[in-house]
Amino acid sequence: MRHTVTVEGPAAPGVVWERYAQYGRWAHWAPHLRAVETEGDRIRPGARGVVLVAGVLRGRFLVTEVDEPKGTWTWQLVFLGIPVRVGHTLTPHGTGTRVVVELTAAGPVPLLYAPMVDWALHRLTRV
Repeated sequence: MRHTVTVEGPAAPGVVWERYAQYGRWAHWAPHLRAVETEGDRIRPGARGVVLVAGVLRGRFLVTEVDEPKGTWTWQLVFLGIPVRVGHTLTPHGTGTRVVVELTAAGPVPLLYAPMVDWALHRLTRV
């Protein structure tokens, strides 16, 4: 199943990208991600790690694609044995940014995760 979440906010694309690109900033705009364990400080293709979601669920991840000039990046997460592909695209929108996240996984997982993604993206794109 595939589900798309789109959010627009006042933060400039460069600001939004830096919030995405630095693992240490994730919990500030996505507080459901309580911890990120990985090598390095920035997203890059091939980066592997673990995220702790809501303090109870650990998921392994692999960053599969990063294209900063295009404002895109994709990662593959595995929670409870279920792979979830999450593609991110950011584009300028007026003086702010539009962020589109495409969630792809088996069954209703994208629909169940979408409200958390929507909440996080509103935080990501605020000033």
